[in-house]
Amino acid sequence: MRILRSLSAFSIVCAMFDLPLPEHCAMEAQIQALRAELAQAHEAQRQQEAQREEITRDYHRQLRFRTIFEHSPLGQKIIDADLTIRQANAAIADLLGLESPLELLGHAILEYAHPDHYADWARLQEALWAHHLTSFTLETRLVRPDGALLWCRVTSVLFPDEGGELGYTTLENISERKLLEDQVDQHANALQDANEQLAAFNEELQVANEELLAANMALGRINAELDTFVYAASHDLRAPIGNLQGLVQVLVAELSADTPQLAQAKPILDLMQESMARFGHTLDRLADFSIAYTPDGLVREHLELAAVLEEVRQEVAPLLAATQGQLLVDIAGTSSLWFAAKHVYSVMLNLVSNALKYRHPDRAPVVRVRSHREQGRLVVRVQDNGLGLSHEQQDQLFRLFKRLHSHVEGTGVGLYLVKKILDNAGGSIQVESELGRGSTFIVNFPG
Repeated sequence: MRILRSLSAFSIVCAMFDLPLPEHCAMEAQIQALRAELAQAHEAQRQQEAQREEITRDYHRQLRFRTIFEHSPLGQKIIDADLTIRQANAAIADLLGLESPLELLGHAILEYAHPDHYADWARLQEALWAHHLTSFTLETRLVRPDGALLWCRVTSVLFPDEGGELGYTTLENISERKLLEDQVDQHANALQDANEQLAAFNEELQVANEELLAANMALGRINAELDTFVYAASHDLRAPIGNLQGLVQVLVAELSADTPQLAQAKPILDLMQESMARFGHTLDRLADFSIAYTPDGLVREHLELAAVLEEVRQEVAPLLAATQGQLLVDIAGTSSLWFAAKHVYSVMLNLVSNALKYRHPDRAPVVRVRSHREQGRLVVRVQDNGLGLSHEQQDQLFRLFKRLHSHVEGTGVGLYLVKKILDNAGGSIQVESELGRGSTFIVNFPG
């Protein structure tokens, strides 16, 4: 530097005094050459400093990468094109059940692959090193040295290294997720099987319903024919019964008081008349029974329950007197209803007369009739203090021709007829009873 400054000063002095410089041009050329060399030296020094800075930065990058690589909770490894492990961290060693990642170096990952999943790694090789994809992900099974199986999600990223290409690979244990997926699949399969069974059952049920509907229609036709027959028979038999009653009455009239056989014949004739009277009553019940199956068989009209109960009271008056019984009526508010008058009368007469007939021998019968409105319907409760019913008797109470007490005469038709009248009209009847204490019948007339 001092030489250059001296040469420059010398040139300036020569120029000032206009001195001859035979070697001036040669000296100027040397000065320019020295300046060029100096600039090159400065540039080389700058490049060296930049290179040192880049090396330093690269060192720190590698240090950070190594720190992340070694301390990552996920299994990480670097593999080459033949799947040989070049570098591995502690997490992958722990994942595979090894004590140190050094045990993996130089070994192919295929040594830990499940035999059924070798093809997964072949696809990874092809994707990265044949097709040069930047990354590839798959799910596969690995086998630990102790034979334990585990599912892993493998993600491999291709990166250049010393003229070649390596795969930076991450392994994540997804065994628990796969277990849950298997359980979901099992439940889904079970649900599908159940749905198929249910569909088959529904088809069978539909066929059964169609068969049942056909059977019900056939039964309805048979019942209709039976009802017609019963109704016709009950009416056709009235004339012969009436004739028999008339003949018996004529026979009684023909027998004078002094006829020797009168004493013997009269009890028999009385029994015949009673039997024919009961037979006539049974025919009346059968006629009502056939009408009960036809809701439109009788004309509906506006009725007052109080008026119907008064008719019932008059009908059972002799029975009330004979048993010293009571019929107590408590009707709340309006008791009007739209129903066939004969059917309402038949329902109430059956319930009240039964309460008196099936009285308890240790106490006089008390029959209470109450009514109220519920959701637009008339609800009537007929309560007695009679014999009561067991649970088994209650289950059989409304069956046709079923009699639960033998000490009282009956046909076993009355309560069955009551239930059919109400069912066919859209009403209902229920019973609450306690053996030895009495029963309560709840009648629900339709609105």
